[in-house]
Amino acid sequence: MLGPLGDLLIKLSLGVYIYSLISLIAGIKLNDIRLLMSSRFSTYSGFVLMIFSTICLIFAFVTHDYSIQYVADHSSNAMPMIYTWIAFYSGNEGSLLFICASLAVLLFLFVRNQSIGDMTSNYSTVFVLLFMIFLLGTTSLLANPFNLSEYTPEDGQGINPLLLHFGMFIHPPVQMIGLTGVIVPFAISLGIVISGDMDSKLNLLRKWSISIWMILTAGLALGSWWAYTILGWGGYWAWDPVENSSLMPWLIMTALIHSLIVQRKRNMFKGWNIFLVIFAFFMAQMGMFINRGGTVPSVHSFASSSLGWTFLIFMTISTIFSFCFFIYYFPKLHSPKKVNSLLSRESFILIQNVLFLSVALITLMGTIYPVFTQSIENQEIYVGREFYDTVNAPILFVLMIVLSIAPFIPWKNTSIKSYLRKKIPIVTFSILLSIFTSWLINGHYWVTISLFIFYFASLQFLLELYRIIILPKNSKFNFSGKLKNIFKILGANSSRYGGLISHTGILLVMLGIAGTSFMGIERDFALEPGQKANFKNYEFTYIDSVITTKSDHTNYKAFMEIKKNGKNLGTFFTSKSYYPRFDMNSTKAGIIEFGLEDFYFSQSILSEDNSAIFEVKINPLVSLIWYGTIIVIIGALVSVLPYFDRSYAKSKNSGEIK
Repeated sequence: MLGPLGDLLIKLSLGVYIYSLISLIAGIKLNDIRLLMSSRFSTYSGFVLMIFSTICLIFAFVTHDYSIQYVADHSSNAMPMIYTWIAFYSGNEGSLLFICASLAVLLFLFVRNQSIGDMTSNYSTVFVLLFMIFLLGTTSLLANPFNLSEYTPEDGQGINPLLLHFGMFIHPPVQMIGLTGVIVPFAISLGIVISGDMDSKLNLLRKWSISIWMILTAGLALGSWWAYTILGWGGYWAWDPVENSSLMPWLIMTALIHSLIVQRKRNMFKGWNIFLVIFAFFMAQMGMFINRGGTVPSVHSFASSSLGWTFLIFMTISTIFSFCFFIYYFPKLHSPKKVNSLLSRESFILIQNVLFLSVALITLMGTIYPVFTQSIENQEIYVGREFYDTVNAPILFVLMIVLSIAPFIPWKNTSIKSYLRKKIPIVTFSILLSIFTSWLINGHYWVTISLFIFYFASLQFLLELYRIIILPKNSKFNFSGKLKNIFKILGANSSRYGGLISHTGILLVMLGIAGTSFMGIERDFALEPGQKANFKNYEFTYIDSVITTKSDHTNYKAFMEIKKNGKNLGTFFTSKSYYPRFDMNSTKAGIIEFGLEDFYFSQSILSEDNSAIFEVKINPLVSLIWYGTIIVIIGALVSVLPYFDRSYAKSKNSGEIK
């Protein structure tokens, strides 16, 4: 029942979206409002059909409907009901359905706020519909999650053990929405170019770009957290192909949202911005190709398939079209103004863009290198973490410096003497703070340098806020009046201050990466029950292990009593589960956060006498990565939420935004 119904809903939605595209193109060509309205309502109908098809598959998992092959392959009677949502997108077919449903939601949100007669939005919708039809056609014809089983088994195969983690409720869907959602700013950009309406839709492009960038940011952070907590190796980033598939479009989108500021403020970089958004869409498609094509092995990839060629062909066609489009319209994208000085905000943003682009291209080359060696030499040669760390780390370090300088340099130009005179006190204070902080935490010299960059940027931000607080006109108000006036000024400049908040978060993330990379230590310990060991200022005692056998796996849980500087912190555990059906282990590390330092331990080997080998790590500053990401997202929200985002409504006339 659910299989045929879900299949019918997918095919109906495909037909509806095809009709919506045809009627939209005809409406644009004939300038017929009735056809445009028909297209709009068809888009709404497609959205409803996609939601119902998604509900059908979820309900099939809930009811253990093993007559559907996909349900039988990715769930079992032993699977807890709570993991139904994860099982829904744990395989290739379900993840494609989720991507289609996500794009249907994004398309609905996009068109519902646009006037039916708005030609720029209509042109943009054409490109989103084309992408939607490709994804739905692929799902319906080549990877249908509602295909029926040849026979109905009594039990299913079960879910991949590595997916049994809280992070999997959020990370995969967020990452898929982010990669898919890049189509919206891409389509808006092309629509803007075709209509020639470069200015009035700039804020729309900016809001969608920041929103998708924010989703990609959350996806990256959640993926790192998942790897840190369940893979058992104590790290959070290994330049894995699937990690890279989200990082690459994130880097290009980061460059884009900075470059759009220059276009709005200085009427520059128009052609460059179109190039960036085209390249971002290419990178997003490359990410989908890597994730769902199955061409590059990855610990994060749970849905390998033979669809690689389908995605590759579409990516090739869309990329060729996009760059031909760019070349054709390039003469109309001429910016009348030029960069006048190296020491200007627009110049530093351009440098920043080039650095982001460089890291993205290097990462792309390393990620797809095994594919080329396989096709040329019939041998897969992989690029290891050492390559990325060696090549990308220096670029990212320079990027940190640029991020700390760019927001606080005036537009157009400034003199070096004037700049240095103003910044010398801040530089001096930042040096003193970074040395003192590094002394407190016994930091590596690279951590000291990272601290200096963070303090340099933060102090400039705080100084700017202080200048707002002590504005002369604030003296006319009482405390509540001053507070109201301060928030009024901040609201009028929300895009700037939201960006500065995000910059602070990114620098915190980079500081956390520096801390774990240069100060983290690890060691293996072979312990018997009751045996103690010391590591740095920690003392830990292996208490015992408990083995629990269940229908689909065997769980080994080891308990550890931990002390720090002689103080008893409590008893903690790490566990490892073996799933014979998958011949796979799933590890849950013991992670105890003490301020800015994590004590991390995982069990690697358990002997018959309950003696065990533990991998113990001390990861300083790792929590800054998670806290920094939250700050980044808060800053992005400040920049785009209607309550805060009043700056663009006033920017054309008031000149308030710096």
